This record gives sequence, C-alpha cells and structure tokens, in this order.
Amino acid sequence: MNKLFLLPVLILLLQSCESKPQKSIDNSSQKKDNTEEWTKEKDREIAGSLYAKFDNDDLDDDFNIVKNEDELVQKVLSVFLSAQKKKHKFNLINNSILYNNAEAFYNTFFTVSEKKVCTIRIEYAELESIQNISGEKKNLIEKIKLRFNNQKQKIQVIGYELSYRKDAKYVTKSFNFITGKYIAASKFNNRTKTVDGWSAELQNIYAENWNFPFLRDKIFWYGEEIE
Repeated sequence: MNKLFLLPVLILLLQSCESKPQKSIDNSSQKKDNTEEWTKEKDREIAGSLYAKFDNDDLDDDFNIVKNEDELVQKVLSVFLSAQKKKHKFNLINNSILYNNAEAFYNTFFTVSEKKVCTIRIEYAELESIQNISGEKKNLIEKIKLRFNNQKQKIQVIGYELSYRKDAKYVTKSFNFITGKYIAASKFNNRTKTVDGWSAELQNIYAENWNFPFLRDKIFWYGEEIE
C-alpha cells in the first residue's frame, strides 16, 4: 500500500526536476542576448561613434571621432551623410597651448539631439602652473554646437561655450554664431561681472572657418575685460 502511495509522488518530483533546467536555460539565453546587445552599443559609444539623423532625410547618419596626425588637430569628427553619401569633417582643435601655455591631452564627447544638433564637449587635463608665466587658464572645458545647413550643404557652427579658471576667477563665455551675440562673465568672491555684445564676424561660421587663427585672433579676446 505504501509503495502504491509513493509512486505518484515520485512521478511528480521527476516531472518538476525535468521542467526546471529548461526554464533556467531560457532565462540564461535571454540574459545573454540582452548583454550582447548592450555591449555592442556601448562599445560604439565608448569608441566615439553613433548613428543619428543630421541631414535632411529620414535616415541615420554615421558619426565617428577619428585620430588625426596633427599636433594641433589630434582628433576629427567625421560625419557620413546618408543624403549625400559623402563624408564631412570637423576639426577638434587642441586649444591647451592657447589657454594654458602648455600642451595637454584632451578628451572629446558628443551627442546628437532630436532637433539634429550635434554638441561636442572637449575637456583638458589639469596642468601644473608654469613658473614666470602669467595668464594661465585652468580647468578648461569647451562645448561646440553644430548643425547641417541644408541650403549651404555644409556643417555650420551655431554655438560655442567655454569655461575656465584664471587665478581665483571662474570665467564663462558663450557665443551664438547665428545672431552674432556673445556674453562673458567672471565670478570672484561671490561677485559676478558680465559683458555682452554683438559682432558681424561672429555670424555664419562653418566647418572651414573653425581653425586655430579664428580661435586665437577672434574668440580668445572677446570678454577679456571681465578677467
């Protein structure tokens, strides 16, 4: 009698054991697929590349930050536009000597918004002060905003922001290359000084205008009075 009672129980236990491994394999497979998908996208992001809409069609364009054999332009943003089937390049200029009086390594990051605006962020490594050198600007961060001008069929620079520390002052500058407006501010001892203005030379800036002479001879001097 006891043997007849135990037989159904053993059958149920065996069925339960057989079903568990199958469930475990399914979960493991699903987790593996999700991990592979995340890793692929994350690797592309870390490598400095992404797909996003930038030109005037509905297809994704291919963005990549590539190394360049130039001390002044060590990296370039390369954009392959689907509408033109053509690459456009934007130089990511190393401004460490201009602002810090010594060359420093720089990191670059970028995003593309739903409004098709590409924002590039450039950060520089902190430098030690150089003896007998004045005017050093530390903790330099630059932010460049780009869009594709469909009428001109060129990459247009529509905005530029930078921030840095000079001695005990914290300085920020912002440029609107559509309107030609600029504003600069410095903060010292909880007091802020600002200056703003407009200039025709700050309008209609395209990738070919974004070079070291433009940054050195024009942008560098705007807002100097608040430093």
